[in-house]
Amino acid sequence: MTENTKKGTILVVDDSRVSQTHLVQILQEDYVVHAASGGLEAIQIAKAAKPDIILLDVVMPQMDGYETITALREGEETHSIPVIFITSLDQGSDEEKGLRLGAVDYITKPYNPIIVKLRISIQLKIVEQVNKIRELSMMDTVSRLPNRRYFDKRLREEWQRAANENRQLGILMIDLDKLRTFNAIYGYNQGDVCLFEVAKIISENALLSPGDFAARWAYGGFAVLLLSASGGECSAIGENIRKAVEESQFKTENNDEIKVTISVGANSVAPASDDCTVEQFISNADSALYLAKELGRNQVVIHS
Repeated sequence: MTENTKKGTILVVDDSRVSQTHLVQILQEDYVVHAASGGLEAIQIAKAAKPDIILLDVVMPQMDGYETITALREGEETHSIPVIFITSLDQGSDEEKGLRLGAVDYITKPYNPIIVKLRISIQLKIVEQVNKIRELSMMDTVSRLPNRRYFDKRLREEWQRAANENRQLGILMIDLDKLRTFNAIYGYNQGDVCLFEVAKIISENALLSPGDFAARWAYGGFAVLLLSASGGECSAIGENIRKAVEESQFKTENNDEIKVTISVGANSVAPASDDCTVEQFISNADSALYLAKELGRNQVVIHS
């Protein structure tokens, strides 16, 4: 089985070389396996490799398993990685302490290879289900784009990254013109189809650099985050989207061909040097969008 076809990534943490090697041998046929001999090394590997599950020995010198899981739970990059304790301790109080600290399971030594594999398999299924739920909670079902909740989360991450790297960040606020009138004439189902088609056009014309992304923002609106984009670049990309929507034809359920337009508000800032908050960044793009509406719709306005 190649690395690409293996079922997941496991980090084995045990100061006993014999015990560590035994676990690696049990798992390496089905999983990508990393190994650490102590808590500090485990935390470093967990941050870099982002394993699906950590098998963590309780009794270790310097930093025991309880201290290690506490540090993992406090780390932004590692707090959600499931931890299964592995130990020769078999008192109920030991297991209770581990579970209270956030362990998802407890395996006692000596290992039964079948039980180890089964328990890991169960936890991986739980991880997969949680990830699917998390993914669905971040998606807009109409446009098939990420939703506003995801956009807010990513924006704050990218804002901090842009500040650290001293580069600009661009945003487009896009709104379908007269969507309520459209829905009144053609129905909400057709309005949803139209939103889906516009979302496709946005994705095809706006996401030019790695990391750029679009999301459903509001009733008839979308937001696009453009990494490293100047004001002029934001305006140009917004115009490309506006033109592509204007030139497209959408078919109704009766095969009538109709046209729609969009209005776009753009903004670009350098978080490290501009006197601007994330909230102002969005608000200024929103103000540019409303100005585009007031000026007659179907145009791009950039905040200055």
